[in-house]
Amino acid sequence: MTAGDDAPDSGRLAALIRVALGEAGFERAAVWSAVGFAVSYVAFDVASIAASTAASLGATAVPQGLVAPVAGAVAVLTAVGVAAFAAVGGGVLPAILLAYGPFAAALLRTTGPEPYAIPLSDPVPFVVAVAEPLGAAVAGAVAVGVAGYAVGRVVAGIGGSEEEPDSVFADDSADADD
Repeated sequence: MTAGDDAPDSGRLAALIRVALGEAGFERAAVWSAVGFAVSYVAFDVASIAASTAASLGATAVPQGLVAPVAGAVAVLTAVGVAAFAAVGGGVLPAILLAYGPFAAALLRTTGPEPYAIPLSDPVPFVVAVAEPLGAAVAGAVAVGVAGYAVGRVVAGIGGSEEEPDSVFADDSADADD
């Protein structure tokens, strides 16, 4: 075994780390996850208030059950955001983190406990009430994060420059002749 035998393995490991972590970092994903949680959580209240206001002003055929459309809009916007994040260099793990915030808010509002009604004086009922929606949010975030990463990298490859190779395992031997 020679010293040159380890180079392909270290190159693959570096490529795997680059795919997992990306170049954009966790900081941006964490901030957008938190912002996505807050905006998504409040979006359900805003949609309800808007529907009630429109109905009180005499609008007809105003849907009062806006939970499904709002949750669908949150899911679509999250998927687009994750793909865009991956297209500019985000990795799989930050993409999953980015998707978790909005999904957690949407699942808490759709399948979780009644909003603003759980007393925090006894933490056990609170933890039990939110554990299932947050667990489902992790599963959804993993699915959308991985798929969004794949779509984002394809989009980045289509619009990318011809100077960079499309494959993370590309051979650099052609550059060695220069």
